[in-house]
Amino acid sequence: MRKLRTIPVALSIVAMATIASVGAAPLSGPACDEADQQIASTPTIPDSANALRRDLKNVGSLPADASIVLLGDSLVEAWPQDLSSSLAAGRPVLNLGVGRDRIQNTLWLLTSFEQQLKRVQPQSVILLLGTNNVYLDKPCGVRLAFDHVFDRISRIWPKARVVQILILPRGPNMTGARETISEVNASLQSREKSVQKYRVLDASAIACRDGTPCANYRDDLLHLTRTGYEELTQIVRTNLNGN
Repeated sequence: MRKLRTIPVALSIVAMATIASVGAAPLSGPACDEADQQIASTPTIPDSANALRRDLKNVGSLPADASIVLLGDSLVEAWPQDLSSSLAAGRPVLNLGVGRDRIQNTLWLLTSFEQQLKRVQPQSVILLLGTNNVYLDKPCGVRLAFDHVFDRISRIWPKARVVQILILPRGPNMTGARETISEVNASLQSREKSVQKYRVLDASAIACRDGTPCANYRDDLLHLTRTGYEELTQIVRTNLNGN
């Protein structure tokens, strides 16, 4: 098995603050203290052996000619292959989604396997992550974690366009963590105005006008059904074809 690199836990607070200031919008609510910043900014190994196996498998078979890279949590991992493949017009799509991942776990993947990932030169990197953070981290912490992921992506794939799917609604009547999701999404949208090669996509229309049950969501009101993925794929495809 591949030997894993050890990632330092303690990061420079000065460095974190510098990265966080790039293209970020101020959020209301409690400010992040030093502990919040370290949790948000520290690359974190997956919390299960199965998730780690998924990472190792993904990185062990990278298609060099992939035109799209998908990054995220279980919402990305479960994206049906026939639908995600339709985004790339015949070229491979690299799905790096891992169930249960928080943003910090995606940051660990990008940090630990940077050299391997550089072998892929995608035209677009599509992100759908953050829903596993919204009950655990303050909005400012979620934003800061995103900032570090964006910084790492720009180092690995400097020519790629980043397409950010905003955090999707969840929970009964789609009100789960609504305030945090709204604040984080507003920050991501403000980033679009100042950062080149960065586009946000609001796919909240798949949430059935905030009514539940919703045919696009499974019973857990978090994960998507086949019809939900069909709508999501169409939203993403329309954006990619329009640029």
